[in-house]
Amino acid sequence: MSFYSDFAESYEEIFPFSPQTASFLEQWAWPPPARILDIGCGTGHYCGWLARRGFEAHGFDLDPEMIRVARSRYPEADFSCLDMRALTDLEGPFKAVFCIGNTAAHLTPEELSAVLGTVRSLLEPGGTWVVQVLNWDFLLTRESFTFPVIESPDGTVRFFREYPTISEQGTPFQTRLEREGATVFKDRVTLYPLPTDTFIALHEQAGFKCLDHFASYGSAAFDPAVMSPSIFVFKATE
Repeated sequence: MSFYSDFAESYEEIFPFSPQTASFLEQWAWPPPARILDIGCGTGHYCGWLARRGFEAHGFDLDPEMIRVARSRYPEADFSCLDMRALTDLEGPFKAVFCIGNTAAHLTPEELSAVLGTVRSLLEPGGTWVVQVLNWDFLLTRESFTFPVIESPDGTVRFFREYPTISEQGTPFQTRLEREGATVFKDRVTLYPLPTDTFIALHEQAGFKCLDHFASYGSAAFDPAVMSPSIFVFKATE
């Protein structure tokens, strides 16, 4: 069983629904009933929320357990089990496509370029593409990085994350989940950091224009020298 399958039932304890994030996504999703797509939707809480707001919401994730949980909790939305490298299997067009939670960092630069080309083909002209990674400009100045521990509200679940080394050629991402002091699982995957300039250049090559760049879902301005999310809003050029 994969890290994500093990994580599915605990996902919303560690990464709970954020009204601020949901409002940010809705802001860039066009008015309902616009057709929107969430790449790497996890357990689907943002898709479910947008569907209840009147959007035609579609979400997919690589892990079947995540999709099982999403379908059971948010029947208003449509969910599929799919690898983001296989976006060509989807039928467009969409008004907006989202990919948050540092999901895009799992792709090599070559894979990302291919995925961006497909996302562009799935979007209506002028449609929006919201993609969030981490502030790799900041992280690439560090040899390693340990994240603050995330705890569930009752303190029984703790989630540990670390980059023991950091390199554009491949950065190991180590995670560990504990419940009531016992380790539920440990995992290690490789991420592929890209500085902001490179990330934007790849998008421009794929037919996107950067509309804005934020450090939070509250629309704080991005600062490459400060550790934060790195949230891009792109427009599909017409």
